[in-house]
Amino acid sequence: MSDNLLRIGSSAVMASSTLLNTTSNNIANINTEGYVRQRTEFEAQILGLGVGKGTTERLVNEFTLKQLRRDTSAYAFSRQYLDEANRVDALFSNPANSIATGMNQLFDQFQIANNDPTTLANRQLIIGSSEALLDRFNTMSTLVLDQDLFINQQLDIYVDESNGYIKQIAQLNKEIASYGTGASRPIPLNLLDKRDEAIRKLSEMVEIRTLDAKNGEKLVFMATGQSLVVENGDFSLLAARGNPDPSRKELRLQLSGNTNVIRDINVKQLGGKLGALIAFREEILDPTQNKLGQVALSLADALNEQNKLGMNLNGELGGPLFTFPTFSGFPYQSNSAGSSLTGTVEAGEGSKIPPNDLRITITSPTEVTVEAVDLKGNVIAGSAIVVPVADFSQPITAADAGGDLYGFTFTVTGAVGDQFEFKPLATAARQVGMATTRPEDIALASPIRIDQTLGNLGNGKVANLQVTDTTPATAPDYGFTAPSGLVNGPWTVTYLGGDSFQIEDSGGAVIGTANFGSANYQNLFAEAGVDVGFDFSISGIPSAGDTFTIEFNSGGFNDNRNGLLLAGLQTDTTTTRLNALSTPGGVNSASFNQTYASMVSLIGERTNQARNSEAANDALLQQSKLWFESLSGVSLDEEAANLIRFQQTYQAATRILSTSQTIFDTLLSAVR
Repeated sequence: MSDNLLRIGSSAVMASSTLLNTTSNNIANINTEGYVRQRTEFEAQILGLGVGKGTTERLVNEFTLKQLRRDTSAYAFSRQYLDEANRVDALFSNPANSIATGMNQLFDQFQIANNDPTTLANRQLIIGSSEALLDRFNTMSTLVLDQDLFINQQLDIYVDESNGYIKQIAQLNKEIASYGTGASRPIPLNLLDKRDEAIRKLSEMVEIRTLDAKNGEKLVFMATGQSLVVENGDFSLLAARGNPDPSRKELRLQLSGNTNVIRDINVKQLGGKLGALIAFREEILDPTQNKLGQVALSLADALNEQNKLGMNLNGELGGPLFTFPTFSGFPYQSNSAGSSLTGTVEAGEGSKIPPNDLRITITSPTEVTVEAVDLKGNVIAGSAIVVPVADFSQPITAADAGGDLYGFTFTVTGAVGDQFEFKPLATAARQVGMATTRPEDIALASPIRIDQTLGNLGNGKVANLQVTDTTPATAPDYGFTAPSGLVNGPWTVTYLGGDSFQIEDSGGAVIGTANFGSANYQNLFAEAGVDVGFDFSISGIPSAGDTFTIEFNSGGFNDNRNGLLLAGLQTDTTTTRLNALSTPGGVNSASFNQTYASMVSLIGERTNQARNSEAANDALLQQSKLWFESLSGVSLDEEAANLIRFQQTYQAATRILSTSQTIFDTLLSAVR
C-alpha cells in the first residue's frame, strides 16, 4: 500500500510542480509582446494510480488569430493613409497657400488696370501678381513633390522592415520544422509565439494569408496570392526604380536564394502600411500634382493667347506673358536604343489638357497612338488618338490629329513598338515661367479700330468686334503685319444696298463681298469668305453708300477692350477636359477656380473618408484584440487563483508522500 501511495504522491508532486511552473511562466510573461497563455493538461494513469502524462500547450484559436491579423492590416492601412492624407489636407486647407486666392488677386489687378489702361503702375501690379501666382504654384507643387519623395523613403523603410519579418518567419520555420511533429521532441512553445508575433507584425506592412504545412511550417502569402514564405525558402520585397519613370518606386518580389528571380506585385490589394502608401500616392498625391499642372498650363496658355490678341502700351501686337518648358517622355526599358520623346504645350490648346499622364506608342512607320492612362498606369479605354505621321523629324501637332492631341505637340524618334510615358503635369506647376517682366507688354487694348464715316446716312453701327488671330498673315493681302499694322490697310467696308457689303483695301482692291439674305449682318468677313483674324457685325440699318473704316488701333492706349477679355477669363470655362474622355467644348468644362476647387474638394473628401475608415477599423481591431486576449491573453486574477490552487494541491501531494513514509516506517517497525 505504501508503494502505491509513494507512486501516487510522487506523480502528484511532479504534476503540481509542472502546473505551478506553467502558471508562474504565464505571470512572468504577462508583459511579453506576442506571448500566448499556456496550459498544462494531464491524463490519469491507466490503472488509476497517480497522474499520467502531462502536455503543455498554447491557448490560441487559429480563426481568432487570422481575424486579428486581418484587422491589424486594415487598421495599419487606414492609419497610415490618414497620416499621409492629413499632411496634404492641412497644406491645401491653409488659406495662405490657396492657389485660388492668387488667381483672384491676378484678375483683380486686370480689373484695376482696365479702369486706367495708361497707368504703368497698374500694369506693373499685373506683373507682380503673375510672379506671385507662379511662386505659389511652384511652392505648392514642390511641397507635393516632397511628399512624393517622402513616400519613396517610407517605401524603402517599410520594405526593409517587411523583409526582416519575412526572413525571421522563414528562419523560425526551419527551427520549428527541425523538431518534427512527434511527441519525442516537442516544439518549444516560445518559437511558435515568436513566429506568430513576426507574422502579426508583417500583417501591419501588407495584408497576408497563411497556410499550415505538414512539417509544421507556416506558409505566408500576400492577399493578392504572391508567396512571401514558402517551404524551405522565402521571397524578399524589393522597392525598385519604376519602369519607365525611375523616380517612382515600385514594389516587386525577389527570391532570396536567387536574386534573378523577380515577380511583379499586384498593388491593388496590397493592404497594410505599404498598401496605404501606394494608395495614397495614386488617390491623392498624383491627382493633386496633375491638377496643379493642369490649372497652371491652361491658365498660362489662356492668358498668353488672349494677350496676343491685343495691343500693348508700345502700340504693338501683344505677345505671350508666360513660357512653357519642353517636357521629356520616359522611354520604356524595352525600347530601341536612342529612342526619345519631347513635348510641350501647343499654343492655344492648353484648355484641352486632361489631368492624366499620356502613353505614346509608335504603332507603325507612319503612325503614332496617343492614349491617356489612369492613376494606376492603365490605358483608359476610348482615349486613343491615332495620328498619321508623314515625317517623324517634324513635330506632331493637333492639326495632324484632326484638331485634338490633348493640348500638346510631340517630337518622337524610335522604332515601331517603342513606347513612352509622358508626364508633363508632374512638373508643370514648377516650370511655367514669365515671358516678360515689362508692364508695357500687357496688351489691354484691341489692335483693331472700326470707325463709321460721319457722312453716313443710315443708322448702321459696328457691333461684336472679335479678334481671333493676330499671327502675321500668310496670304499676301490679308491679316496683320508685325509689329503693328494691317496688310494693305486701312480697309473700307461699303454697304452696297440689297443686304450686301464690299470690302476694299487701301489701294481700292476688292478683298471680298458679303451677301446677306436678310438684314442680319453678322460676321461680315466670314460671310465674305475672308479670314483676316478678326470679324465684326453691323447693327441697325445702313444706307447704300455708307462706309466703315477698319484700321490698326494706333495711339489707342486708353482702350481696354482686350483687357476686359483678359479679366473675363476668370469666369470663362477655360478648362474643357475635367477627364480624359470629355469632349473639348462640351458640358464637362470648368473655370480655373472650379478646377482648383475640385482638386481641393477631392483632397478633403478622401481625407474625411480615411478618417472615418480609421475610426471604424480601430474599433474592429480593438474588438478582435479583446476576442483574442479572452483566450490567449494572461489574466492576473485567473493566474493568481490558479497559483493558490496548485500550491494547495502541491502541499496535499507532499502529505501523500509523508503518509506513505509513515506507513512504511510502521511496517518496518512491525517486522523487527
